[in-house]
Amino acid sequence: MSLFRWYYSPFLMLGAFWLTVGNANAAATCSASMNAGTVNIGNNLTSDNVDSESITATLNYKCSNGTGRRYVSVCLAIDGGDIASEINPRYMKKSGANTPRLAFTMLKPDQTLWGTRNLTGINSEYIAYHEMPSNTSISIDVPIKVALLPNYGNSLATPGVYTNNFNGGHTALTYQDRVFSTSSDCTSGGQDDNRFPFIVQATVVNSCEITTTNDVNLGAHPASNTNILGSRGNAIGVTCTKDAPYTIGLAPSNGNQAGSGVMSGTGSNNDKVPYQLRSAPGFNGKTWGNTATSTSTGNGVADIGNGLVQNKTVYVTVPSADFRPDNYSDTVTIKVNY
Repeated sequence: MSLFRWYYSPFLMLGAFWLTVGNANAAATCSASMNAGTVNIGNNLTSDNVDSESITATLNYKCSNGTGRRYVSVCLAIDGGDIASEINPRYMKKSGANTPRLAFTMLKPDQTLWGTRNLTGINSEYIAYHEMPSNTSISIDVPIKVALLPNYGNSLATPGVYTNNFNGGHTALTYQDRVFSTSSDCTSGGQDDNRFPFIVQATVVNSCEITTTNDVNLGAHPASNTNILGSRGNAIGVTCTKDAPYTIGLAPSNGNQAGSGVMSGTGSNNDKVPYQLRSAPGFNGKTWGNTATSTSTGNGVADIGNGLVQNKTVYVTVPSADFRPDNYSDTVTIKVNY
């Protein structure tokens, strides 16, 4: 009986040890949340920032440990949301429409892509590892950069609210605790019911920006010249939100609302050379003044934005060059209404 007991005793000890490890996952519990449920990149996206706006969101996770020291691994994964399976980049869209879309990325604190456990053969989850004494809790904030991306057609977005809903199975919190510090991953964690749903959103508004201006050079003329014509095909470049209506008004430095100005010479030269701004060529071309508003074209020029630069030609007519030899110029103010 003594020999039998000697062999039997280690078996009982191994059985007890196996039960302790098998129940390790019950010792610690973890939960997570993302930015209180909404990550709002911005409410006033325009052609100026629709490719560059970003926000630092807060991913928070909490873990509580019961009795005994534990080594806890926390893994947080996210896919492409309810728009598509794409992760790099992810997209937002307006309700009821598949296009246009806003492309964005989500980056972990090390500025690498935040994604899933198996993204093109790499692990892009956020992984954390903690040693937790008995009867302790932790609450950790993780900064996640959410940024709109250039070169994906964001400038073609029309006004409205764009969203991507990371609900249901689009997020996953997996955690695993161990008695010994043997690994820092969550490969055998089975906490599939733990989610941290949230929405990423951004709002595009009507906007216009004067992106380029170029002088209209009328050239050199002898005093005998009359009916001088000049133009510049890309005198004005305007970028407006896609489908946003706008008007452009031009005002010479004398404030004339009909676009009739004068060019001044240099130094003590008091001569003034009259000119007329026009939106069409020739002396009979439509005059271009500054009576346009956001709701009326007036004597301005109207168009609809397409998210890209739209160049406008400015025509200038001068009745006569019979003035003192000099370099004459004037400054024209551009007013865009939308």
